[in-house]
Amino acid sequence: MTLSSNSKSAALAGAAALAACAYAWHLRKRLEREQRLRKEERKGRTRAEAALRNLSKQRDRIPTQSLRTRQVAAIGHVETPFVKRSGTPRQGMVCPSSRGVVKLDQAAHACLSRAALDGLEDYSHIWVLFEFHANTDMHFKAAKVAPPRGYGAKVGWLATRAPHRAVPVGLSLVKVDSVDAKNLHIHISALDLCHGTPVWDIKPYVPWDAPQSEIRYPAWVSRNDVLKGVRWESQALDALRKLAPSLLETYGFPTDALDDAQKTLEEVLVQDPRNKRRRKTRGPDGAGAGTGASYRIPFAGLDVDFRVDESRTVVVEAVALGAEDGDLLRTEVVE
Repeated sequence: MTLSSNSKSAALAGAAALAACAYAWHLRKRLEREQRLRKEERKGRTRAEAALRNLSKQRDRIPTQSLRTRQVAAIGHVETPFVKRSGTPRQGMVCPSSRGVVKLDQAAHACLSRAALDGLEDYSHIWVLFEFHANTDMHFKAAKVAPPRGYGAKVGWLATRAPHRAVPVGLSLVKVDSVDAKNLHIHISALDLCHGTPVWDIKPYVPWDAPQSEIRYPAWVSRNDVLKGVRWESQALDALRKLAPSLLETYGFPTDALDDAQKTLEEVLVQDPRNKRRRKTRGPDGAGAGTGASYRIPFAGLDVDFRVDESRTVVVEAVALGAEDGDLLRTEVVE
């Protein structure tokens, strides 16, 4: 009798364990399916928003009689190593090694000739007025936004330099390296512009652009949220050197281009290019979650894989030729 009861108990326990394993397997598969569907839905939504953005741009080209609007054509565009929004510096001056070229379009404006650039080489810096062309929120309605250094606190969008705005126009101060009047090219550095950014105007920086009185700004603007440093795995650095000929034209001319490309990457990575969802929450002391996972950003035709360790140091794990995918606007998580 006891043996029979023990056998039944063992059978029931085995059946329960089997059922638990089956249920756990079912839950895991369901979770994987939900995660896959969420990823596909996000990609689909991004594609749809990009298509809407293009249609809206076509609509904006239709002449209008409103006195409050004016149809304008960009004077050119910028070529930079930052081929997508992910990995583009928030401010140019935190990435002084970055390089780019403003290419002016004479076909759009007859006044854009060599003579138009005469005297520009005498300035060290210029203001670039541009469009946030990679935005996908064409129907921006939010009155408040959460700036990266605000740690969740929201302020009015007019009190930030956020790209998401009612009129997606930006202003960037960049350094002038050289002026190629023959080809209507302006070589610049210390920039924060995506590849292909339309340029509406440029103006030289002059001393009185800087306020003569004391500057006032909120405390969150000056918070230091940079990571501790950047360390390269040996195979990643070797790959960068081998793939140097594959770098985009931006880093293809001077002999020190490879060193500058490495410096630019380090300046970008130490600013933590992971999006807020991946970084999770982090306080003003810099402590936070999201360490250990591998991430990927595109740079000058290459894909750069990295992780952030527990000491808040960026570890560059791998460098490879970049994949062409215009829909990946955010930092990609390496599976």
